[in-house]
Amino acid sequence: MRNFPNLIRSLYRGVMRHAGRLGAHLFLVELGDSSPDIAMPQLAPGYTATPVPLEQLRPWVDQDNGLSDAFLDGAAARGDRCVANFYNGALVGYGFVTRTRAPVTEQIDVVIDDRLAYRYKGWTHPEHRRKHLSHARGRINRRLFNLTAGQRMVSYVDSFNPTARQTHSDVHPIRLGIAGFVTLFGREYPFTGRIPRRYGFRLQRRDA
Repeated sequence: MRNFPNLIRSLYRGVMRHAGRLGAHLFLVELGDSSPDIAMPQLAPGYTATPVPLEQLRPWVDQDNGLSDAFLDGAAARGDRCVANFYNGALVGYGFVTRTRAPVTEQIDVVIDDRLAYRYKGWTHPEHRRKHLSHARGRINRRLFNLTAGQRMVSYVDSFNPTARQTHSDVHPIRLGIAGFVTLFGREYPFTGRIPRRYGFRLQRRDA
């Protein structure tokens, strides 16, 4: 019985991976911790976390980095902001925040209302993970965005991705519920749980 929790987690991961191959995608929607007292983490020597103009990311456009010119054009058109991590001058992480909407796939967007700021497209280079880089980006985002009058930062984590879930757990998010989509004959059908919708977060088809 001592290994029962590990068995359950293993079974869950197996089911989630199988569901993903069948076209089902499940996200856990989370609110960031609103406490202003959470300290900025101390980064190791050589690492920085700083807001960057989107145009300064153009030299880093690369498939391995997950950045493209088309994505940056869209983010700039929406007025999105970016906080990036550098290690001795090289890009090793980034995250974006929008006040409106942002793409999930080519067919689906996240749409939020004015109570929220949506933190999305977080990336950290595999060789530089577990160094609190995402946490540092989150602290800077609190300074960039005026999250007063009950406004909150929202994000989601892929339930199929245990590494991302562990990263989010480091900053003590408040889990609201689920959202996701299923793919049938090439068309993606989104769904959003009742509580995330109540807080102003939903997935929506771009052609809706």
